[in-house]
Formats: sequence, structure tokens, C-alpha cells
Amino acid sequence: MSSPTPSSSSLTQVSFSCQRCSRPLKLENSLQAVTLKNIAQVSGSATIQPTPDYISSPPINVHADDGVIRRVVIEHTVKDDFCHLTKPEPTKTEAFGYKLRVAMELFDILSETSEIDHPLCEECTSTLFKELDIKLRNIEEDCTQYRQVLMTLENDSADTTAVTSDIEALRAEEESLIAQLSEVAIQRETVAEELSQLAQQEAELDEEELQYHRDCNKYQQRLAEVQAQQECIDNELKYAHKQLELLKKTNIFNTVFHIWHDGHFGTINNFRLGRLPTISVEWEEVNAAWGQTALLLSSLAKASNFTFTKYQVVPFGSQSYVEGETKLPLYTTGGIRLFWDAKFDQGMVAFLDCLKQFLDSIEKQGTFNFPYKIDKSKIGDSGGFYSVKLHFNSEEQWTKALKLMLINLKWALTFVSSQSRNS
Repeated sequence: MSSPTPSSSSLTQVSFSCQRCSRPLKLENSLQAVTLKNIAQVSGSATIQPTPDYISSPPINVHADDGVIRRVVIEHTVKDDFCHLTKPEPTKTEAFGYKLRVAMELFDILSETSEIDHPLCEECTSTLFKELDIKLRNIEEDCTQYRQVLMTLENDSADTTAVTSDIEALRAEEESLIAQLSEVAIQRETVAEELSQLAQQEAELDEEELQYHRDCNKYQQRLAEVQAQQECIDNELKYAHKQLELLKKTNIFNTVFHIWHDGHFGTINNFRLGRLPTISVEWEEVNAAWGQTALLLSSLAKASNFTFTKYQVVPFGSQSYVEGETKLPLYTTGGIRLFWDAKFDQGMVAFLDCLKQFLDSIEKQGTFNFPYKIDKSKIGDSGGFYSVKLHFNSEEQWTKALKLMLINLKWALTFVSSQSRNS
């Protein structure tokens, strides 16, 4: 509020400053006539001492050039709650400090009783008055609006009956809503129970769904395995079909029964059928060749569903035979017995008869003719016929007859194979 200024004189100069603009102030002369007693009467306080505290008053300094009193403003506290009955006669300096104290007390009271800090200069006071006038006008406008609202409310007080009926209706509606709220609360509890049951069902369904997915994964895995197996089976089936097609195109009789020749000998599966004076073929080989020949004719007859009459060819390896009224062998051990036993010749003639029956059945179809004709025990063409008997026959002619017989069998084999492919 103020600041002390040191001086060479015995007094300290003190000045009051404006609380807004902080400019130094010169006090009004009328403030010097105010005493602490007057201040106590105005403020209604009994604690302010009318007697100044000369000891605590700061030193003052007066400058004659501007007449402004300057001092440091220090908060003064009244220490005692009683009045001195006697006081010493104040000096001039003490009287001046008393006046300053009165002014300070007055400014403090003014600052405490309002929102404005004192003291103020004239310009700040004028500005403050303008601000207060604006606030006053705003307050007066607010009061005018409040009066209008109050008058409106007073005019509306005549409609209290309608308002009362509305209140009663609202109360009835409130009671109805409360009842509905109670019903809703009961329904809410019911729904909560149902929701709990549904939650339990949902958990069960989730477990079932999880189990379903597990089972589905197992089935899918099994399906994948089955599909893989099916794919393997399909591949095997395709391979089997291809093999079947190859087998259908393959002449099985040519594969199993290979008929060829070896010089003067006709061969079947590399077994020579016949003998020559210069080439002594073992009888075991001849017997094996006859066994293969009997098996071939029997197989061709079965493939063509042909049945022999009078005789029946029985393939039995190296001991094959033709069965008729008696058992006629297609094998021999050779030696002297061969010239005295005619059953081997009878067996070969019976076999040739069976072959002629089969060849005749093929030629009757009108699409196939064999190169060599068969006449009882002989076989040949326009160049000559050769007997299949050993008695009263040379080995060369016997071997030749057997070779021609194998050639006719090869033709029969080719015919049957072609018929099988066409079917």
C-alpha cells in the first residue's frame, strides 16, 4: 500500500497509494477530523481503543513541498480490551501519527465492508462508479423481469383447480404405473429364471456342438481315409481293366501252347512230337508232347462248348489218354512191347478222330477251312496222306503226320482265339 522513504530529517514521509492504479494519493482534509471513536461508532466495534498507541506508531516525515504524508502501513492490533484513564499529552509528531492511524483504520473498514479495496484515486473511483452503474442497471432489469414473472404466476394461480385435477390424475396414473412396475418386476424375475434356464440349455448346446464338431472331424478323417482307399481301388481297377484289355487282345492259347517246328519235327511248348532213324527222340519227350497236344484239344473244345462223340480226350500230363469203350493211351515206353501192343496206335487214331470232329464243326460255320484233311487214321493234302500209326509205317511218315496234325491244331487255336476276341 505504501513504502517508507528515508530522509535526513527526524520524521519519515508516508504516502497512501491507489489500490487499482498504485499512484500516490493526497488525503482529503475532511478525513483529518475523524477520530477512532467515530470509527468505532460507525463500525459498531467496541474493541477499537480511542487512545492511540504512540509506542507502535511508526515515525513520520512531512515534506513541505507537496504536503503529502508518507509512511509504511503496518497492521495494527489492539492488544488490550480496556481504555486508559489517563494518557500523556501527545506531542505534535504523536498527534500526526494518530491521524494517520485513524485514516488507516477507516480505509480498512471500508475495504472489509465491500468488494473494493480502499483508498482509490478520483479516476479509478469514476471508473468504479461507471461499472457499478452498469451492474445496477442489469440488476434493475433482472428485477423488472422477476416482477413480470411474479405477476404471471399470480395470474395463473386462478387455474389451481385444473392443476389440482391434473395432479390427481397424475397421482392415479402414478399408482397405475407403480402397479405395472410391480407386475413388470414379477415378469422380470420370471424372465430371469427363463434366462437362467436358457443359459443352461445354451451351455448344453455348446457342449453338444463341440462334441458334434469332434465327431464331424472324426468322420471327415474317416471319409478322407475311405476316399484315399477308394482312389487306390479305382487306380487298381483301372489297372485291372487295362490288364484285362491287354489279356483280351492277348492270344492265351498261343501264349500257353506254343506250336512251332524243329526241322522235320513239329513241336509244342518245345517238346518234339515224333522220331527219326537219325534222331532218336526220347519217349518221355514224345509222351510230354502228346500230353500238351491232348490238353490243347480239350481246352479248345471247352472254349467252343464242343462235345466229342464216341471218344473223350483226357489230358493227364505225360500219361494222357483217350477214353472210349476202353482206355487208349497216348504214351508209350518203347521197346519190343511197342511192336506187340497196338493200343498206342489206337489211341493216336482215336485222338485224330476227335480232332476231325472239332475241325469239321468249325468248317461247318462256313468261314474257315483247314489246310490238311483227315481221313480216318491219315492226314494230308493233295501232295499225299500220312498215317499216325507206327505199325507198318516208317518213322519219317509217322513224324510227318504228327507235324501236319499240329499245324491243323495251330489253325484251330487261331480261330478260337479270334472268336473269343470278337465276343
